[in-house]
Amino acid sequence: MLDAEYSSALAGMKADRLSSERARALDYYKGDMSRDMPAEVGRSKVVSTDVADTIEGLMPQLMDIFVGGDEVVRFNPVGPEDEEASEQETDYINHVFMQQNPGFIVLYSMIKDALLSKVGVVKVWWEKTETTVRETYQGLDDLSYQMLESDPDIEIVEKTDYPAPIMAAQNLPWPSPGPAAQMPGLQAILGAGQSGRL
Repeated sequence: MLDAEYSSALAGMKADRLSSERARALDYYKGDMSRDMPAEVGRSKVVSTDVADTIEGLMPQLMDIFVGGDEVVRFNPVGPEDEEASEQETDYINHVFMQQNPGFIVLYSMIKDALLSKVGVVKVWWEKTETTVRETYQGLDDLSYQMLESDPDIEIVEKTDYPAPIMAAQNLPWPSPGPAAQMPGLQAILGAGQSGRL
């Protein structure tokens, strides 16, 4: 019990000291030297950007180590049977990290925080999201409509029936496909004539 209290007290002291050091490092990064060299009232202040210059000078070299190549992460196969799987894992993780997420910014922020604040932290989690896409279909026959209606992933929000064109009602022959039949509007009308639905 005494050991636990002793460790807790030491952790608190270290955390307090670390917090103070981080605050001082941030002041140095901004060029503020007033803690070490306070200025007299009405006199110029000492400004030094050595910390900022050093950190900013190191960042390109450190970033080049991690993102300078084609792969941020590489999975090595354990045996010959794992070669194809390791290549797929490598491609997938690199795509997720660099394309689906701002991988460059994440690494840049973490490394800069580590240089300035003595620790760089990245939080990683898996997030599932559902996206809804609205689509409009025209000129569907009965079979196509029934296929859409039976799909559990599709929700039909609006349906409009149109009367059959006059040619279909009078059993007149349909025109052969020509330049006019290539027009989208005419295709929709021609396709709807046989079923009476657009």
